[in-house]
Amino acid sequence: SVPAQHAIQTALGGYQSITELVVPGGRFYEQSKLASRLLNEIPGVSCVEPMGALYCFPRLDPEVYAIDDDQEFVIDLLRAKKLLVTHGTGFNWPSPDHFRVVFLPNVDDLREAIGRIARFLDHYRKRHTV
Repeated sequence: SVPAQHAIQTALGGYQSITELVVPGGRFYEQSKLASRLLNEIPGVSCVEPMGALYCFPRLDPEVYAIDDDQEFVIDLLRAKKLLVTHGTGFNWPSPDHFRVVFLPNVDDLREAIGRIARFLDHYRKRHTV
């Protein structure tokens, strides 16, 4: 992976400093804030702001979303909204109440993607009431 890491700077258009990306105004900083804010606006979803990760790991309140199988949930989201996230149990989370979403897409795509998640969850909540 080391050669690939060195190639990333060229792929991103030249010199890149992580410092410039993670401070206020930096792309990663702004995208992480946006993603966690939008996810927290969805009823029954809570998300801690990432602190160095390039993804969010939101929790789905089991009182709001009756999810027994988070792998099935992820597949349903993919089929319904053409959006791929990762199930929390795939990262050794013990309960099917989390999923992982990467916040690297540009802000317009990020807004669209989280909007799709919100619409899916709204429909899911109405179909699967506890």
